[in-house]
Amino acid sequence: MNIIINGKDVAARKGETVLEAALREGYDIPHLCYHPALKPEGNCRLCLVEVGGKVTTACTTTVRDGMVIELDTEEVNKHRRTVLEMLKALVPKSPILEELSAKFGLGKVRLASSDEVCIKCGLCVRVCAELVGADALAQEGRGTETFFNPPFNEPSPDCVGCTACAFVCPVQCIKYEKTDDKITIWGKTMDRLRCTKCGASLDLTAEHMELIKKRGTNLHPENLNLCDTCSRAETLRTMKTVVESQLTLS
Repeated sequence: MNIIINGKDVAARKGETVLEAALREGYDIPHLCYHPALKPEGNCRLCLVEVGGKVTTACTTTVRDGMVIELDTEEVNKHRRTVLEMLKALVPKSPILEELSAKFGLGKVRLASSDEVCIKCGLCVRVCAELVGADALAQEGRGTETFFNPPFNEPSPDCVGCTACAFVCPVQCIKYEKTDDKITIWGKTMDRLRCTKCGASLDLTAEHMELIKKRGTNLHPENLNLCDTCSRAETLRTMKTVVESQLTLS
């Protein structure tokens, strides 16, 4: 199917969103709560575009044949700056929001500033539930009074120390600490597993390994017990064995 972005014909794929199609074609649409591995929710409201004269979020709008999309209309830019102003008032010290504000021409913030560090996008909760499968985080409250924490704001027995929540956080407000043998996040400290070949620390805890086994994912536990260096060496040995056996057969 074909769509039109800023007057240009673009080949789109059935089922993809406007944001996915635009990013694939190299268009720059700001977004903070979107991640390609997660279901889109449009929480940050930054990926605004105009479709058929209506301003909507690109990450939640599915393409259809002949769709006409405008990325930089006056209406889009006005709403985008309003969203940015609200986010910047909420989290005034965020480097990424400073960068976006300069890029899209946001002047002085007229709203009262808070001392928040979280933009309320919910990516942390979603990655924990949808990808990791731990469900260790929860959303509490509504609007600007929304908080994302372990239930009752206490160390969660379901947290496996994967730090995926911190990795996807667009404003890097989730803090964690890694030492040679420990990982601490959300007030919970867990032991890091060791490479079964060389003994180097892995970015993997016993709790996470148990969850992987329980979920029956495509990740094989035996392959996760090696550090990157030993894993590469093991792969090279396997490839060498395969090549040598083929040469012997020929």
